Amino acid sequence: MIKSKKLNFLVIFLFIGIWISIGSDPYNFLFIFEAEYKFEHLAKNLNFIDLINFLRAIFPLFCCIVCLIFLIKYRLYKNQKKFLNILLVIQIIQIFSTFLSTNTIMSEYEGIIDHIGRYNWLISSIGTIFIFMIANKLQDFNLRILFYVSIFFLTFIVFWFSIKNISDFYFLDIKTSLYNLNVLRDSAFFLNHQMPRVTGLSRSIIILYLVIFILSQNSLSKFKSYLYILLSILGALIFIYQSKYALGSYIIINLIFFFSFIKKKKVAKIIISLFLIQIFLFYAFSNSRVVLDFYKNNMPVSNGKDIITDSNFKKFKHFRKFDNPAKEGIYLADHIIMSGRVELWNIAIDFIKNRPFLGYGSMSDRNIINPKRIKENYLLNPVSNAFLYSILSGGIFCLILFLMFWWNIRNKIFNLLSLSQTSSDYHKIGILIITLIGLRCIIENSIMIFGIDYILILNSLYLTEEK
Repeated sequence: MIKSKKLNFLVIFLFIGIWISIGSDPYNFLFIFEAEYKFEHLAKNLNFIDLINFLRAIFPLFCCIVCLIFLIKYRLYKNQKKFLNILLVIQIIQIFSTFLSTNTIMSEYEGIIDHIGRYNWLISSIGTIFIFMIANKLQDFNLRILFYVSIFFLTFIVFWFSIKNISDFYFLDIKTSLYNLNVLRDSAFFLNHQMPRVTGLSRSIIILYLVIFILSQNSLSKFKSYLYILLSILGALIFIYQSKYALGSYIIINLIFFFSFIKKKKVAKIIISLFLIQIFLFYAFSNSRVVLDFYKNNMPVSNGKDIITDSNFKKFKHFRKFDNPAKEGIYLADHIIMSGRVELWNIAIDFIKNRPFLGYGSMSDRNIINPKRIKENYLLNPVSNAFLYSILSGGIFCLILFLMFWWNIRNKIFNLLSLSQTSSDYHKIGILIITLIGLRCIIENSIMIFGIDYILILNSLYLTEEK
């Protein structure tokens, strides 16, 4: 353990930078290595947004180098948590598998710059691990600070992009549910990058929801009303966005709240009351679009030729579309229940059979399982399973280590069964977040790729380490 205020501030600064780098594109700084690029163009053509994106994209590499210097200088790499070491080895294996993938099918889809860009997510993951390694060895540093930083960014992401989505729902000429908004619409970009989809926002909402709910139970009475207002808004957004994972998680965490709190009648009343308010807000929001359209078209709401009736409301769809006329049988069932994931998993397994020990490297799933979408210039689907992604990107050894990671932290998930006996609210929060992310690993790449889930599970693991 070392004592250093400068290192304390450095850790916070680097962690904030890592959060800001989420969603950046490595090409935003790798373009300077292109053969035809001339550096004088940088000064002439780089605008403010390009500069921000350049700094966001290059920050993980900067973070890695800085952290590595301090880890070596003070020998902070010794006696680290086992789960951190496992995650670090997983990233290193993927670096080698990415390097060795140049002679595979991946060579058909990428040039040198694209190949180098695939290391960016691994560098980001390693940089985040290094931050926690340093923070864990600082004598006067409270790791809960990093969790507060994460909650701040989650809150900003949820409300900033929800406002943009709701604005588009009201003012664009559409008649679909908010879930079915075109993800490539002009307003769906932030800093020239595609902003988070509603499914991604929904999982962040679930995290905020469980954090606020747990903290609200022991908060001062004068703050509870404000927290319940927040819960009402967040819950309404879950129903508005209609993500199947978020709706399922919403049910699961409410059941956990009911069974884990001692005063079950009181908690049941809170859960039911919030649910009714959230449903009301969802329908009020969805139906308000009809009223707004009448006003936008200067049509009288009443006392005129055109009035709002039940038939007007039916023109607008309150719920997302689940059907697909092009599919039938088990393929339609896969589309409705699993959003086509089973089909993607079958394709991935075929590629895994051809290269089980080495894999295809970081982010390879986007290319090798989407040949048709690449030709037609559609959005690319990930394999959407962290376990399949681990073997696809790093081979069988990467999968073994990923399973070892979950085995190593199994007790933290099993603590869910004795949540009522856990005195610390933050310990409860950590257990629940780990559990939800574990479930997400079944239907998403989740913590196998650098992103919000990756940061949150590290936050949560250290919350459960608190005494």
